[in-house]
Amino acid sequence: MKIGCNTVAFRKYSLDVALERIARAGYKYVEVEANLSWCDHVRTDRHDPIQFRDRVLGHGLFAISCIGSHRELISESSAEDDLRHSLEFAAAAGVPVVATGEGRLPAGMSEAEALNILKPKLERLAQTAEKCKVYLAIEPHGSLSLSPGGLSKILALAPSPWLGVNFDTANPHRGDYVGTTHKGFEWKLDQAERGDELAVLRPVAGKVRHVHCKDVVGRNAVILGRGEVKLKEEVEILRQAGYDGVLSYETEGWEEAEESQKMIIESLAWSKQLLKDLGIKIE
Repeated sequence: MKIGCNTVAFRKYSLDVALERIARAGYKYVEVEANLSWCDHVRTDRHDPIQFRDRVLGHGLFAISCIGSHRELISESSAEDDLRHSLEFAAAAGVPVVATGEGRLPAGMSEAEALNILKPKLERLAQTAEKCKVYLAIEPHGSLSLSPGGLSKILALAPSPWLGVNFDTANPHRGDYVGTTHKGFEWKLDQAERGDELAVLRPVAGKVRHVHCKDVVGRNAVILGRGEVKLKEEVEILRQAGYDGVLSYETEGWEEAEESQKMIIESLAWSKQLLKDLGIKIE
């Protein structure tokens, strides 16, 4: 497996500050956020993909593992176009994965109604993903996907090898996520129901294309190995499913730069030790 870091750890700072600090910490793989007011380190509808790629790699990083383009796909009218832009941008920039989520169910909407709304959107986006040769990876980042079996229902709407999963190790455990729209961002589910991260992962482990490696205490992200999440068990499940991609360390970026730097350095060391203990080769 590979070990990476998400620029959201430094979302209060510029992309170049984030890249310099992530490279300085010793990471070779980086995930870049395209999440509007939450973390707009790249705007896939405005920026030049080649200049973006060169800018990232110019910091000594080996590759961009993913572009995070989370939207409220069920309810936000612009979400599909945003994701189409992100897939096309990723293809031009040489990025293999775009991560997103389905979002929160509006009040009064049933699961069946939500799936009916998602189906044509995902069918069109899966076609774009195939054309671009970029995985669209659905994260447990919404009302449906945070429950066991929910990701499988979403993937079944548009069967395609280019529609997969960006598994977040912590979101199912804490039962919540930060949702982003063009109007702003907010915690979406009020921690309505804490879940079992292993039960969410097992049915889709073979569909995972990228991983947000995150540990939490309550809602708050912490240094890996110091929280409540069953990280070792999750990595074991991924290994058994044949996953050899990136474990991208993610926080919510509330911290100041020096505290975030400490978190990413210590999380890198913990990740290396975990993979060593499990006998997993680090690429």
